[in-house]
Amino acid sequence: MGRNDLLSSLNLGTLVVGVVILIAALLYFMRKRSNRHSMDGRQERNVGADLDAGKKAPDHSRRS
Repeated sequence: MGRNDLLSSLNLGTLVVGVVILIAALLYFMRKRSNRHSMDGRQERNVGADLDAGKKAPDHSRRS
């Protein structure tokens, strides 16, 4: 194996290891619920359509 072959193999190996580490870090980060999107898995409510249909407006003064 020549010097150029070794250098290209090292570059490719470093790239693959770096991508694997990044994917593992992203998966570890996304495991925490607080790091996910707040509306993930919930359907958005169309307040304008609800008001037009005669439903009561949401009360934003209280905390959930």
